[in-house]
Amino acid sequence: MYLPLETFEQLEGFFWILVRVGTLFFLLPIFGARNIPSLWKAGLSFVIAIVLTPVVPAPQNLPVTAPGIILGVTSEMLMGLILAITIRIFLAATEMAGQFMSFQMGFSMASAIDPQTGAQSNVLTQFIYIFTLLIFFSMDGHHMFIRIMANSFYSVPINSISFKPGIANELIKAGTSMFTLGIKIAAPILVALFLSNLCLGIIARTVPQVNILMVGFPVNLSIGFVFFILILMNIYPLIFNMKESMVKSLIRLLGLM
Repeated sequence: MYLPLETFEQLEGFFWILVRVGTLFFLLPIFGARNIPSLWKAGLSFVIAIVLTPVVPAPQNLPVTAPGIILGVTSEMLMGLILAITIRIFLAATEMAGQFMSFQMGFSMASAIDPQTGAQSNVLTQFIYIFTLLIFFSMDGHHMFIRIMANSFYSVPINSISFKPGIANELIKAGTSMFTLGIKIAAPILVALFLSNLCLGIIARTVPQVNILMVGFPVNLSIGFVFFILILMNIYPLIFNMKESMVKSLIRLLGLM
């Protein structure tokens, strides 16, 4: 029995495994964040690829010509990109929920740059996203990433990728699930603040002397924070369902490649 990277065949297989693993790790949430040094990402990808090399099936019928190698590397990178995008779509549901909630509470006026994505975000959105990631990792979500990665070499061997038309529909379904989950998470605050604004509107019409702008902002902020705490206390089942949906979606995608 050979140790990893002891023979030329293993080195060749390691290279192709590293292409798929590296693409996925460079694009995953947290692991692929912009504020994490590229050297760390490359090192983690290298270690995972070494661990997987003796475990997954040895690559067969590898390309030997330059055009074949370029096409194979492109296919592997595209596969990693599709899997990473699917994972990001599901986890983006909490960001979308945070944007909904912060807009209704008035936090959209105080936005900053999110160091992970480089886009404009606010404190509430970043907090619920990081909180969701912590719960996700407490559910062994990082182990799920590695299992999916290892199973992908059984479902879709190296240099045997064939993208089917159903991949686009599966990504659309993932986007629909993201929107649905985001609405479910933000629904309590959206409904509560809608009723609050409705009551404030009635007060403004019946008692014009009341400065609704000065009264409404702290009222909506207080109500929003109360419901935000309640959401955090009951978000675990939604994150669990999100993880299960993510796994099923990734398995279906692997079946379409």
